[in-house]
Amino acid sequence: MAFRKFRDIEYPVPGIDTAIEVLRPGAKYQMVNTEFTRWEDSEGREPPTWSEMLTEVHRQKEIYDYYAWERDRQQEYPDLKDQLDMLYHDIKSGKINNGEWINMIDLVKSRNPKPNNPAP
Repeated sequence: MAFRKFRDIEYPVPGIDTAIEVLRPGAKYQMVNTEFTRWEDSEGREPPTWSEMLTEVHRQKEIYDYYAWERDRQQEYPDLKDQLDMLYHDIKSGKINNGEWINMIDLVKSRNPKPNNPAP
């Protein structure tokens, strides 16, 4: 199972394992292809159906796709040490509002805009 944390938001990385964790938290299992070969659930719940799992994966994919802007920005931002160096030189040269750092941040944000609509 995989989840990604962004600020105080945790969202799932789509997959069958993550779907099972969301649908039946804490259950222990093994699967071969689409069949459970072992299922243990301390709460006595039945395994999710394949249809339930696919529906959950689809829901997770919508959420994951929504946050693509966050992952894309993270890839494009320079390393923090490089950003601090840019910021230092901008401050020293009096270009805090129009220097290299702010222009780079604006460029990354404009290429990867945050959606206006709320997350699914």
